Amino acid sequence: MKVTVCAASLFTLSLVAAPVLRAQSAAESQVERGKYLVGITGCHDCHSPKIPGGMKPDPERILSGRPQTTKVPSAGAGEVHASEDFTAFTGGWGSTVASNLTPDPATGLGMRYNEAKFLKTMRTGMKPEGVPVMPPMPVDVYVNMKDDDLKAIFAYLKTVKPIRNAVRAGIAPPAPAKK
Repeated sequence: MKVTVCAASLFTLSLVAAPVLRAQSAAESQVERGKYLVGITGCHDCHSPKIPGGMKPDPERILSGRPQTTKVPSAGAGEVHASEDFTAFTGGWGSTVASNLTPDPATGLGMRYNEAKFLKTMRTGMKPEGVPVMPPMPVDVYVNMKDDDLKAIFAYLKTVKPIRNAVRAGIAPPAPAKK
């Protein structure tokens, strides 16, 4: 009799727990997909400060954007200049710094993005405050991504360690887009 009760209890438990486990698994799967996409699309190339002397992202500052200690490169006619850590750039479009993609509520994505605004930015190349996403960000690549992939990227970005880093500190704000 104990075997029957235990088997029945396990069966009942599996019926109750299965939807929860599937939902958790789907969310974890979306985050893992987002992490994979962030890795293969080169987000760390510009948005993660590097360990000095190379291009390996600093694991303590993943996706936190341009450090305030990184100087914006000088301009050169017909040239693109990058900072040594590859988080600040100057070219024919002007100067650009890599955004803080961590979920920090004051300086990162948590400050002005939800999933819908993130998708709209990636689709239009315009940030929520009306400022265009500037080179070297490959907006033309992201506009072609499926919504599920962009949602997975956003889901992953919400899970990284929030890092307080005002990437534009000490430099002039970008001009709003011309209408």
